[in-house]
Amino acid sequence: MQKPTNKRKETAIKRKKREEGLTYIEVLVTMVIFGVALIALLSCFLHGFNVLSRMRRTVIATQSIQKELELIRNMPFNDILTLDSSFTNESLSLLESSSGAVNIEDSLGDDIKKLTVSVLWSYRGKQMRKEVVTYITRKGINRK
Repeated sequence: MQKPTNKRKETAIKRKKREEGLTYIEVLVTMVIFGVALIALLSCFLHGFNVLSRMRRTVIATQSIQKELELIRNMPFNDILTLDSSFTNESLSLLESSSGAVNIEDSLGDDIKKLTVSVLWSYRGKQMRKEVVTYITRKGINRK
């Protein structure tokens, strides 16, 4: 009867030794899962930084357009009709290969004109554009 007890002890000891450590396959699978998660997280961060950079440039273009619109808003109506078709300001120098454009079109008559102010710039080899359209009248911008 002594033998079965020893055999149980031996089996329990072998089982315990087997369960104590990790096998190479378990470590490898854990490393692969961790690597995939890390790559996914890194790609999310890179995409986020790219979006932030593009949005920063769009905000700069919008600010540049707003500055130009404020200058135009303070001009008499007849002077607005003789505006140049392009503009520059210090904000445009922050954008790569940038240019500002002003376009005035006839709208519903001689007392109202459609004003389009736009900025074009290059970002990572692509042409980007931001424009704002408003109407001007002899009484002022956006007044009927």
